[in-house]
Amino acid sequence: RNEYSESIGCQIIKQDDVTQEGLSGLKSCPPDGLVWRLAICSSHALYSMGGAKSFAHVWFEFVQELRYRWENSLRIPG
Repeated sequence: RNEYSESIGCQIIKQDDVTQEGLSGLKSCPPDGLVWRLAICSSHALYSMGGAKSFAHVWFEFVQELRYRWENSLRIPG
């Protein structure tokens, strides 16, 4: 049995004093949206593809794509 599965996933739920103040640091976004996809790609770049250098490349490409779409009045999917 994995000792971390309970402590990581249920850490907030098991606390007795779960209040709005305690949860105010958590943020959310809709699944399969633009922010969600960017978060997945960024975390993958940071932890699996080489750290800050690979994250910087992902961010650069993302911003370049946004600039292109803005300048050409194209919709941003997601």
